[in-house]
Formats: sequence, C-alpha cells, structure tokens
Amino acid sequence: MDQFYPDMQSADDEALVLRIQQGDNDAFTLFYERHRTSMYLSAYHLLKDEDNANDAVQELFMKVWQSSEQINPTSNIKGYLYTVLRNRILSNMNRSKYFDEYVNSYLAFEQHHPCSTEETVLVRELQHILEEKIEKLPPKMREVYELSWNNQLSNKEIAERLNISEGTVKQHKHQAMRILRSKFPRLVIFAMLFCN
Repeated sequence: MDQFYPDMQSADDEALVLRIQQGDNDAFTLFYERHRTSMYLSAYHLLKDEDNANDAVQELFMKVWQSSEQINPTSNIKGYLYTVLRNRILSNMNRSKYFDEYVNSYLAFEQHHPCSTEETVLVRELQHILEEKIEKLPPKMREVYELSWNNQLSNKEIAERLNISEGTVKQHKHQAMRILRSKFPRLVIFAMLFCN
C-alpha cells in the first residue's frame, strides 16, 4: 500500500471512482479491497457456492474497471455495485443445474435471518416478473396456481372450490410450474416464498 498517494487510504468512494475513471490502478485496487468482502458475502449468501460467488464478484469488479465511465461518482456507489452483482447472480443461478439446492438452502437461511435491503429489491423485481408471467397462463391453470400459492389452499380445497377433481388440480399445478420454469429464469419461482 506504500505506492498509494498519502491521502488515498482516506479517499471516499467518489474520489476513488474519479481516479479509476482516469485509469488509476492503485485507486482501483483500494476500491476493490474496500468492497470485495461485502460483495462476496452477498453473492455467497444467495449462491451458496464459493466458486460461483467468487466468479460473480470478479465479474462485478471487471465491469467496474472496464466500464468505469458508466459509473456516476456522486451516486450511491454501493447501490451500483449491488445492482451489477445482482445481475450476475441472476445469470449464475439461472444457468446452474443446482438451482433447487440454492432455493432450499436460501429458504432455510431466511427462516432465521431477515432479508437485506438488496435482497428485498431483488425479490420485488422477481415477484413483478413472476406476476406478469402468471397473468399469461391459461385461465383455469392460473386460478389453480393462485389459489394454491396465494391462498395456500390444499388440492382438495381447490378441487371443491372449482368443482374439479384433485387429479386435475395436481395436473394444473404441475403444468403451471413447468411452463413458468421453462419460459423465464428459474429463480423467480421461489421469489414469492420469502421476504413476504
């Protein structure tokens, strides 16, 4: 750290971003050291995988360095970092064959820990996407899906309410999940399960 200017250690994020935008490697290194741990913890909290979390954080800071001119130095820098990281996490989770493990692990954690502000924003975005997709399901399938997920009714209760068999209810639920999971990022399926 001796190579940094004397005032670099005490520089705020705005000053560091301005220096990064001028190609200052030392400012970038300090910026990286300052934010890497919190970004990694957020990534790991959602991904539950060290390699994927590290990859997401590396991609985040690579974007900071390569596209620093897109960062407004006077804006909420940490908010910007979380937004970029969130996009990487969505991409990683959507690609992963371990999606269901992510969901189960996350839900188990959330029973004992409240959502952070960043995660609440993520969930709201996902819920909005999910709601739009649910609206496009066939009417009866959508009704079954909503009674099951929103009203927490059992298959038997749904069957009685809609005057259909329990088997038909199960079929509608299965098809709705299959359609939703195949047509958009799988992550949104669990968005309504936590931070309610």
